[in-house]
Amino acid sequence: MMRAGGRTGRMAGLSGLVALALATIDARPAPAAQPAAAAGVIAERPALTEVVRQPFHVVRTLAALQERVAQGDETAFALQTAVVQEIAQELKTFPLEVWSEPRNRQALIKYALSGGDPEMLRTVATQKFFPEAEQPLARAALAYAEGHRSVALRLLEKVDVFALPPSLAGHVALVKAIVVANTDLARVIRLSDEARLLSPGTLVEETALRLAIEAAISQGNRAKFEAIALRYFRRFPRSPYLAAVIRPVAAAIAENGYSERPEGAKWVHSVVHYLDPNKLVQFYAALAEVGLRSTKLATTVNAARMVRKYARGGSPEYAWAQAYEGAALVASEDIGAGLKLLADAESAGVSAPVAELIAGARAIAGLIQAPPPPPLPPPLMPAEAAAPEAAAKAPSPKQPASAPSDAKARAIVSSDQHPAAGKARARIAQIDRLLEDIDE
Repeated sequence: MMRAGGRTGRMAGLSGLVALALATIDARPAPAAQPAAAAGVIAERPALTEVVRQPFHVVRTLAALQERVAQGDETAFALQTAVVQEIAQELKTFPLEVWSEPRNRQALIKYALSGGDPEMLRTVATQKFFPEAEQPLARAALAYAEGHRSVALRLLEKVDVFALPPSLAGHVALVKAIVVANTDLARVIRLSDEARLLSPGTLVEETALRLAIEAAISQGNRAKFEAIALRYFRRFPRSPYLAAVIRPVAAAIAENGYSERPEGAKWVHSVVHYLDPNKLVQFYAALAEVGLRSTKLATTVNAARMVRKYARGGSPEYAWAQAYEGAALVASEDIGAGLKLLADAESAGVSAPVAELIAGARAIAGLIQAPPPPPLPPPLMPAEAAAPEAAAKAPSPKQPASAPSDAKARAIVSSDQHPAAGKARARIAQIDRLLEDIDE
């Protein structure tokens, strides 16, 4: 049971989802019935013990909500900001003596590390409720919540995460990984591993995996990237933060040529098959675009075909995939099939940037199919160039003003000013610019 009062009234304003989470968290199992002393005797039911709401109960609400967020609960994700603010207000209503309880102080640190308002943590630290052993962590959490990451890192170096309670240890390991993200990639990966192992199934694990993926890609640690990417897509395929993972993973796959080899394409499928069809379309669309940018044409073709496999026929995504596959086929000189896909995409309707890509691909196809320019005349041999002095002084036939000499013609061509070559360079540069502007 919960004590009635102002805090209960305030919490009544939360949505049904949060109220249900609170009820689940605060519920205590009823004491087991005592066996009857003899047959036919009804044992007395013990009196219920009143549960007084404490700050650590309040912070558990946020933890329960964030677990649902990590598993893809859209309602929980939408409520997250409001619940964080509501918790900040409720924490202010507790009397100061409650902060003498270690669980409440630890919950306050956890709340600040989870993105909560640090005002109450600052107040409790000012009132010297934190004993000396807890002060480095309390000050580090306050510095982190206030945006002073260098100070937080210096203080966190004094904290052993494995000496902390399990409910707090994962958060501290994750924050350690975050504050060293730009300085020590190997340590980021190690701390992220500690965080996810200390808080499995939570938003801490989801965030730690995202951080480790980025660090492994930046470090060029291919084995770690493969292991962490597989774990992320298997554990959190419905996470609202999945979009932040799709792009870097697709870029790493394209740059390392996974889809250019049968075994690599098989590995890619084993990683992303946990996604629902809509997310698969997003992933393969990103892979197709990155592949075309990096001239991995087989990657682009394969990824575009996967988009068409999972996208609805006639949808903008389907037409987009046709355009990208067609452009890749044209560049790989399968021009007939490429032009057909480009025409199909255009007839279905595409956005302006994709229409420009189609136009550029067609221009390149035309340049590839155009006949080569006529061969240049052979240069004069030295013996032919050494004419007798009399021949040199003899008047030469007058040439029409409109006909350039052979030397001038060679100069024009050698300066790479052939109209077709100049047009090709211009179209390729235009396509490069267009690709930079096309959104994911």
